[in-house]
Amino acid sequence: MKLLHLSAVCMLMFLSAIMTGFSSQDDPRRGTWLWQSSLIVTEPDQILSFAKEHGVNLLYLKIDPTKKASYYQPFIKRARAAGIEIEALGGKASWGLTENRSQIIELADWVIKYNQTVTNAETISGIHLDIEPYTLDAWKSDQQEDVIKQWMGNVTAYVDYIKRNSSLQVTCDIPFWLDKTPVPNDSNTSISKWLISKHDSVTVMAYRDHADGSNSISTLVPPVMTAADALGKKVLIGVETKKSNEGDFVTFYEEGKAYMEQELNKLPKLMSAYPSYNGVAVHSYEYWKNLRN
Repeated sequence: MKLLHLSAVCMLMFLSAIMTGFSSQDDPRRGTWLWQSSLIVTEPDQILSFAKEHGVNLLYLKIDPTKKASYYQPFIKRARAAGIEIEALGGKASWGLTENRSQIIELADWVIKYNQTVTNAETISGIHLDIEPYTLDAWKSDQQEDVIKQWMGNVTAYVDYIKRNSSLQVTCDIPFWLDKTPVPNDSNTSISKWLISKHDSVTVMAYRDHADGSNSISTLVPPVMTAADALGKKVLIGVETKKSNEGDFVTFYEEGKAYMEQELNKLPKLMSAYPSYNGVAVHSYEYWKNLRN
């Protein structure tokens, strides 16, 4: 009888795994950004075929709040059916300033209302913010501390708003070097650690073209991974495929897809000491699809 019971349990677990696609948010993820959301209308088949070929199971999809839900529903339904999780993407450098907080809340409102009106098969699982105020001129001046305070105020506002009104995940992009900049009035806490603490997970932009060795992905991310471990959060490691004027070492543009895959395949072992490691994200679909083999 015990053997029969064990067999039944195993069968139920197997069927459950089939129904859920053998995946969960704790499984390693492979994401990409899609900024040109018009492509979901002009080339949806190509996007989904590309995602299947390259193992993409997470898509940061740019959302335009001026568009109706019906613009996004057909693609999101197909993506979800293919095992791809959708997070609504938005962000500008200026979204780090208090005066533009309403634009972030507008995006959040759109996603919350969208999920309330569509079927379960068409829902969005999270909101992914790419806010980079460190590219503003004010950051490079004596106004940097003020910009940081405004950015932190906006983050607190949108996280609180989203969590108060929905069960959406709230995620964001951070550069690897932000661990060297402390928050105002607390020299022991970096902006990086503070952002990790506020979000459900982060994608660290570790834009280098090799996984190990000097000035590599694995040598840049430990401060982020360690902070996320301590906070019980998840981290995806982001890489670049767009041609960069910052140097060839920043992107896989020159090396191509095969070399990038070789390097990304090293990361699970290199990151095995960090429970927070949750996969990779490639920036972005628009450039990745045209990367040479």
